[in-house]
Parts: sequence; structure tokens; C-alpha cells
Amino acid sequence: MANLKGRDLKGIADFSREEIQNTLEVSGLLKRELEIGRAHRLLEGKSLGGIFETPSTRTSISFETAMTQLGGHMLWLDEHRLWVGAAEEEDWPDTIKTIDRYLDGIAYRAIRRERLDLAAQVARIPLINASCPVEHPCQAFADAMTMIEKKGPLQKAKVAFLWGWRTANPPAGLTNSTMLMAGKLGFELVIACPPGFEPDLSIKAEADREASSSGGSIKIVHSYEEAVKGADFINVYSWVSPAVFAKGLETHFKGDPEFQAAKAKLKNDWCVTKKVVGQAKKDALVMHCMPISRNTEVTDEVLNSPASIIFDEAENRLHTEKAILALTMGGYR
Repeated sequence: MANLKGRDLKGIADFSREEIQNTLEVSGLLKRELEIGRAHRLLEGKSLGGIFETPSTRTSISFETAMTQLGGHMLWLDEHRLWVGAAEEEDWPDTIKTIDRYLDGIAYRAIRRERLDLAAQVARIPLINASCPVEHPCQAFADAMTMIEKKGPLQKAKVAFLWGWRTANPPAGLTNSTMLMAGKLGFELVIACPPGFEPDLSIKAEADREASSSGGSIKIVHSYEEAVKGADFINVYSWVSPAVFAKGLETHFKGDPEFQAAKAKLKNDWCVTKKVVGQAKKDALVMHCMPISRNTEVTDEVLNSPASIIFDEAENRLHTEKAILALTMGGYR
């Protein structure tokens, strides 16, 4: 059993291949225990601080439920509660060093990676990246768990990761974390996106280094057809660069007018349809981390079909986050 007590999870690279596999095994165990009604109050009396700088449904609810089921408690530390929020009266490291004295862990959803890195640097307690412009490791864990549940070990599986058009501009974090997860776990990942929307190439290089020993591979293409051929899974997501995402609160996550105009031209060509899915393996399964822009990113016909496993994927956010919390906050033996 890997010892992750006291460790941060800022990104997939923070855990070794063995530690990722161990975390996924614990996720499955905790899920089975919940299904049979066996309590696992592994974090009795412990508190997690939730700092969320952008809107959240699945991440916020799953973290809070995870702490409750583990016997602990989650506190909401939004801009109305922290002096560093709307009031902007306190230095950010001073805030983190203070709440570090009260809490046992922090789940931080940051609009800028620099603030997350600084918080992790000054905090002594575990800090979990609950999504930032650069990575979304918790979702990548949930996606891996879901794929393993459906089709077994991921080595040699092919995953098509498809950019879909939407009005809003989600961060590229999941795309980057999925590349790193492919490198760690040894599956084939083909990312299809329009030119100019490629994920972080420095992170791809890091994923390629991991893939050289795991047997995985990561490729970036600019057509659905090339990506989905022979795919076991089709994962749909829309993303933009960290620079565009950082302007989210200013532009209501739509980007400035010039960016909107350029992106609008892609709308009709980047929607995942039944025809696109039909080019993959016959038993290919469709994923999306949600929230979904229906009929622009991916059609209702696909999302409502038996191939769709989006809600299994959403549920597994709870189980993987429970494992991450239990392991890093010291409740699991």
C-alpha cells in the first residue's frame, strides 16, 4: 500500500504509476463498501476547506459528500468568507498559513495556477487540485476508474479525446491531465481539436516520457475521423488556453469579442454525432465530464444512447475523491 499521507495532488505527475493504481483500487473498494452499506468513517473529526473560485456542480458536491461519508466535514471558504476575496484585505500566503492551523486538508479550484502553486508551497496540510487552468487530476482519476470498470485494464485501450464546440470556455486542465494519465497507465490517447486549440505541448512531452515505459502513446490530430478509428472510448470535452480561461470571470466565460468571432466559425464542424461515434469500435463508449452543451459539443442522440456512460463517470468523482482524501489526509490503512 502506497503511503500518500500528507501529500498534495496538484497534478497527475505528483503520483507514481503505482500510487495511481493503488488510489484507483481504493476507489473501487470504497465504492463497493458504500453499495453494501458498510460505513467507512476514515476521516472522523477531520475538516477539509473548499476554496472554489469558479462555479462548480460535480466537484463541489462530490467533495462535500465525500467528506461526510468519510466521517469528516467540509467548510466553504468563498470570497464572502475570506478576506482575500472581494475585500482583498489579506495577503494570500497569510490566509493559507492561517487556515492551515485549523484544517486537515484543502480542496482548491483555482482560476489561476500560480495561486494554487503558492498555496501548496506554504500549506503544511495536503492540498488537492479541484481543477485549475492547467490540470484537473480528480476528473482524470474518475475517468480512468470508469473506463477500467467498463472494459478492464487500460493498457492497449484506445481513447479518442474530442474537442466539441460550446459557447463557454472551460479550461484545458482535463485534457492535460488525461495526457499524463495515458502516459502513466499505458493507454493510447488520440486528441482531436481545431488548429490553435492544442493542449500544452510541454505537458505532452512529459506524458510522452512516461508513455515510453508504460506502453502508452499520445497523439494530437485535427480530425474526428483519425481520432475515433478503432477507439474503445470517446471522451468529449471543450477547452481553451489558460490565458483565455483566466479572463473567464470578466467575460462570463465566453472570451473577448475577437476570440468569440474566431471560435464561432468552428461551430458546425466540431460536434460529436452518431455518425462520428459509428466510426469507432462497435462497442465504443461515450464519456463527458459535464457540464455538457448538448447538441453543440455532442448530440442528444449520442448522450441518450446505451453507449453513453456520462453519469457513471460523474458518480465516480465521489469514489475517487474519497480515496484521494482518505489516503492523503491519513485515514486509510
